[in-house]
Amino acid sequence: MRFTNSELEMIYQYAAPTKAETIGGMKETVPVIKDLLTRVIMENAIEKLQKIPEPECSQFIADNKARFLAGHENSIRRRLAEAKAQTKQPIMQGHDLTGMERFLPETRHMIVLDVKTSDSPVGFPGERHRYFLSDEGYKNARASEGRGEIKIKSHAAVAAGRLYPDRKPERER
Repeated sequence: MRFTNSELEMIYQYAAPTKAETIGGMKETVPVIKDLLTRVIMENAIEKLQKIPEPECSQFIADNKARFLAGHENSIRRRLAEAKAQTKQPIMQGHDLTGMERFLPETRHMIVLDVKTSDSPVGFPGERHRYFLSDEGYKNARASEGRGEIKIKSHAAVAAGRLYPDRKPERER
């Protein structure tokens, strides 16, 4: 029995442990489907499933569901691995972009920094951090950068939780 990809997707969405439960779930939805094409796909899938004997049908449904789940998981895992490989940047630590630190009244600066030495007041060498800082905290970070403990990669001014990134001079763009 040959199923189209659309029929297999329908079977996956209504997959239950047995043939009867799967077909029953699919039949319940046929009357409420407004799109004619979707209704025809559903009816064809039901008709084809009914022609398969019970033990093989239940196994087919389970295999179809497993194939769809494996395909979804692998594609997400694969895409995440590709994205990590492309960026080759360390994982960001420190304050979250939506954290409460961003919205505190004294917050005036957001910095992203790389830790260079083990003498650094934050983290370990090779780590990347984001912090929302007051004017005093920003002065301390600049002093730490002057001592070579960290390297500030980017800076943005913060006002009422809004970020205003620094502009690079025309030569550096």
